[in-house]
Amino acid sequence: MQQLLHRIQDDNDENAFKEFYKENVFRLFQFAFAFVRNKELSEEIVNDVFLKFWQQRSKICDIKNISVYLYVCVKNTALNYLRKNDSNKNIGIDDLSADHFYLSPDQEQILITDELKRLIEQSINQLPPKCKLIFKMVKEDGLSSQEVATILGVSYKTVTTQVSIALKKLEQLLQPSLKEYFVKA
Repeated sequence: MQQLLHRIQDDNDENAFKEFYKENVFRLFQFAFAFVRNKELSEEIVNDVFLKFWQQRSKICDIKNISVYLYVCVKNTALNYLRKNDSNKNIGIDDLSADHFYLSPDQEQILITDELKRLIEQSINQLPPKCKLIFKMVKEDGLSSQEVATILGVSYKTVTTQVSIALKKLEQLLQPSLKEYFVKA
């Protein structure tokens, strides 16, 4: 990733920017959608953030953590839109929802059957919105608990507690299904 960022900043390399965009757009879209609940608006927010990122590419080296920076930009852009279009509405972390949970394929997940993936996704979708969003950011997007706390403006303890709650609830939800699944297999 650092090589891409150097190419973007130092060489004004549009191909590097396109590659960086492709690597990050889906997870940022999901995050924006958790706020605005609108596909087109989420795309617009993410594209605005990337446009500003490109326009300010000469300052990339000043950014300590690119992932946190992008998430915070998306969050702020989404909240600004919501404030501008509905001044009576205050959005808190409890109001957010991560409906587009996506299990990205890696070596471990290749071994999981489609049916088992479906069971896991159904269980994840039963989590409370705040819990699901934090779980998704930590487990799917690969952000650290501290990064998620910074992005969402909550304490580190809140994030770790929510991940712990999610794991316990998933265990409770999946336990009967997994027993049945493995008995059939």
